[in-house]
Amino acid sequence: MMIVPELWREARRHPWLLTGSILLLLLVFATHLLQALALAWSLAAFVRGDAAGAVGGIGAILAIGLLRMLLTLVQGDVASRLGGRVREDLRGAAVAAVLVPERLHDARLRDGSTQLALGDGIDGTDAYVSKYIPAVMQLVVGSVVAVCLVAVLSPLIALCVAAGILLAVLGPLLWKRMLARRGFEHWDSYETLSGDLLEALRGMSTLRALGDVPATRSRLHTRSEALRAATERVMRSSLAETAITDFAVQAGVVIAAGLAVVSVMTGQPPAVEVYALLLLSSEAFRPVRELSRHWHAGFLGLTAVPGLAALGAFRRSPAAATERETTPATSADVLRISGLSYRYPGADHDVLRGVELHAERGQVHAIAGPSGAGKSTLFDLVLGFLPATAGTVELDGRPLHPSDVAVVSQRPVLFAGTIRENVDLFDAGQEALERACAAAGVLDEIRAIPGGFDAMVAEAGTSLSGGQRQRLALARALLAHRPVLLVDEPTSALDDRSALTVAETLERVAAERIVLMISHRPEALARAADVRVLRDGVLVEETS
Repeated sequence: MMIVPELWREARRHPWLLTGSILLLLLVFATHLLQALALAWSLAAFVRGDAAGAVGGIGAILAIGLLRMLLTLVQGDVASRLGGRVREDLRGAAVAAVLVPERLHDARLRDGSTQLALGDGIDGTDAYVSKYIPAVMQLVVGSVVAVCLVAVLSPLIALCVAAGILLAVLGPLLWKRMLARRGFEHWDSYETLSGDLLEALRGMSTLRALGDVPATRSRLHTRSEALRAATERVMRSSLAETAITDFAVQAGVVIAAGLAVVSVMTGQPPAVEVYALLLLSSEAFRPVRELSRHWHAGFLGLTAVPGLAALGAFRRSPAAATERETTPATSADVLRISGLSYRYPGADHDVLRGVELHAERGQVHAIAGPSGAGKSTLFDLVLGFLPATAGTVELDGRPLHPSDVAVVSQRPVLFAGTIRENVDLFDAGQEALERACAAAGVLDEIRAIPGGFDAMVAEAGTSLSGGQRQRLALARALLAHRPVLLVDEPTSALDDRSALTVAETLERVAAERIVLMISHRPEALARAADVRVLRDGVLVEETS
């Protein structure tokens, strides 16, 4: 029996589902005990020649079997909902924990490892929460009840059954510790291979251009072999642990049966008590067998726990909870940046020093400056991706929340799916979708593509041009209806005509929200009503 405190705490966050799942499983186990007693009664009646008693016992067995089937269906549904809620909670907490400044700028964090933890790792916790935890409680409560029933008939046999259960539970503990340790090694190998594979797929064109495909193939082969070896070690340990459990169960049942046989060697026909002893002794080990079976079902999620803990999936920050509950504003008048400074860890000077900005709704505010001046860092501070060393960012006199901001990045992210699925994330409807795409200057191009809004987009948007990706991202940001719009180089990948369309769009958008833009292109800066320049970490007004 392996207890994982983190997953038990997550399950206890849903007390009604957890309690219902456990109680229903105990009722299912109770039907096994009742059916064993009914079968004992029926066998004894048959031996005595009591046809009516045998038929009555068979009827009781069928009725109890039907009841168990219904209880099992209900228990499975409740347990499934419990596992789903825990998965949802863990994934939400893990994503929120990953999207913090320390992790977003942590060079040691690999996308493949994070993706694996957020996907397979969290999905794997379902079996532990929905099956293993109720099975543990069934072992603790159900086995005790079964042993007590046996003790009523024969204290000696009950003692043997209890000893067998203890051996079946405590005997494999050493093996389980070894299995868990090897399981963590297995997960580490799995995680490393996932990270290498994702990075190789993303950089395949670069690797091919540099002629590094053979070396990459060799590295992936080495990682795959390490995963295979770790998997085999886990399987060997698992088989040994299963053998110990099976030996204890079978030995307990055989000893109990032997004692029961001895008790009827007086020449008297076996009574109902003897049949009950044989059947109840076997049923007493049922929770042990089910616990062992569910342990293997939840093994992947169990080994992912350290990785999930490292991501922060089991921490609940009050500040994060407040942030999730904050209702985003739909409109605002003023974005004020006051005395904003930031220094990267290990740096000897501030990249931004006392930045001041008063941005109002109604006009486009542009920020220019040479590469490395800190423009992207300023956006990261406004978005909350970096913690300011000093200063504040306020919207209408209150702290700015990430939910107040929509972003169009220089390299927008698109997903595998249709154009509609990539742009209309908010179920705005066809009319609003077309209006946003028209405003972003991409509607005519979408209509010209076979399939229109239902045309498929390749992963990362590689089936579209850079200009199309940027304008789709702008349309998506417009549909978000956030009071602040941050735009990073919106015309960098566009021709002059499309750049003019986007610049005009931003002017119209500025009538409804605060628009802050980073740009180098003269035509974009020329249409901005307010242009500031970052120089040496200080934001100054542009001079002619």
